Amino acid sequence: MVKPQIVVRLPLHLLEKLNNYAQKTGTSKTDVVVGALAQYLGCAETVPLNQRLAELEFKVAAIEEKVN
Repeated sequence: MVKPQIVVRLPLHLLEKLNNYAQKTGTSKTDVVVGALAQYLGCAETVPLNQRLAELEFKVAAIEEKVN
């Protein structure tokens, strides 16, 4: 299935955060952006399960780091 493409210009600080988040969670930047848009637009249930799981794992790790 062919997916349409868009071009977005990001401020450098957002690009750095996107790169770091994608690397830490092991997901692609595309999946992170699609997931963020889906959540922002109120259709987060359309985000693939593996991406939602990676996001939860990242959040749990951050919480564990704060607790320790």
